[in-house]
Amino acid sequence: FVLLQLLLATVSRAISWPCQSAVEDTPDDQRELDLKCWAVILGHITGFASISAWSQLQAHLGGSVLILPMAFFSLWALFRVTDLVREWVSLADDGVKDKMEEAWDEATEETEDDVMALTLSFLVVQTFRFWIYGVLPDEEGNLDNSEIDPSLFQAFVSLGVGMLIALLSYLRTIYGSSKHSRYSVWLRLISDFSSCWMVMFSIDRIMTITSLGGAKYGVLGNVITACFLTFISFTVMYFLDKEADKVDDALEGLAEEVGQAADVKKMHSRKKVAMRATVLAIGVLIGFAWERCFDVAVDETAEREASEGILPPSLVKVVLALMLATLVVPAWRWYILPVVRELGGFEEGEEEDEETGSKEGYMPPILPEDLYRELEALKQKAAKLQEEKEALERQVESLQRLPAPVPAAALAAKKSVSSPKNAGGSTPKSRQAPGAVSPSKGKSNGPR
Repeated sequence: FVLLQLLLATVSRAISWPCQSAVEDTPDDQRELDLKCWAVILGHITGFASISAWSQLQAHLGGSVLILPMAFFSLWALFRVTDLVREWVSLADDGVKDKMEEAWDEATEETEDDVMALTLSFLVVQTFRFWIYGVLPDEEGNLDNSEIDPSLFQAFVSLGVGMLIALLSYLRTIYGSSKHSRYSVWLRLISDFSSCWMVMFSIDRIMTITSLGGAKYGVLGNVITACFLTFISFTVMYFLDKEADKVDDALEGLAEEVGQAADVKKMHSRKKVAMRATVLAIGVLIGFAWERCFDVAVDETAEREASEGILPPSLVKVVLALMLATLVVPAWRWYILPVVRELGGFEEGEEEDEETGSKEGYMPPILPEDLYRELEALKQKAAKLQEEKEALERQVESLQRLPAPVPAAALAAKKSVSSPKNAGGSTPKSRQAPGAVSPSKGKSNGPR
């Protein structure tokens, strides 16, 4: 977690080290991509490390439900401290947060949200499975080493709990509060991640009991489970997409109506938001399934190499992780993230329609009421600016009606002409008209 904070601060140049050059030549848009790249990677590493730590503590507590408030308040306090530190670092140099310092704070908060959601959702799932099966799974969620053999009925009950959590999260998006605070973000993430964990472990247990796949058959069994979950997920996405098209058609039909149709339009908009959030949650489910495949594959490879006396298991895992990162991270940073930015994947919710709301990583969408409030605020701001513009125009018109000011040179010349004598006591000759009578001689000077 400390490495996450320091590395993201270094990438954003919020803090500088002696080995770094004083002048930064990297454009801000490229540094933002670097920041997002490392934020996602370190966020998942920190999240799964937190899962491992708190799961082991849960095992020491005998599966007590007290692990949930302990983990939540510990992470909450840690996030508050790091937030204060980031605020102090951002304002320490010039007292103003620049663009990259704001990007650093935003990316770090999103990463912390992922850590909170991954940790709490896994602990919630471990607690539910402990209540259903009567035995607490290990820190990786496995039940194969337990003395109790879960039944098929218990596996289906676990699957039903996961689907119920997903349904409640869907209904909360439609009918729940429209407040978009950080706590609502955590609630949405924890609910969606919990449903994903429950469905994945339940399907794995069902396939293991029916001898169709599952963790009992090693890497191959996990691949079969992941393929099955991917097929089911894409099927659900297909029907959700069709339903979203129907919602779009309904919204187009209500576009010209006002009055009582406003509530109907708002409800259709929130349904569309809920469908998009469900699609994102299904994507997370697919990711969890294939992550489990890679995790088992790495474990079996490390055990095989260790049994042959080549390398220790921990060192094999580090080597494999570095090899995978060397191949995947550059391609992701150089080719995938720029395309995501061009497609608008990093834009804020106010720049898109009501079905948008995710920043980087997995974030719940902004609800239509939030967008309506922002629109009303912008309208009020525009009206105020219009009033200021009209006031300035009235001032300009009043100034244009005033007489033109006399130049200072003309005033000086007028003053010198009206003076009866110059400094020597006589009227300046250059100011006398031809043929004028000199007051001292009483005769005409004549033309010069």
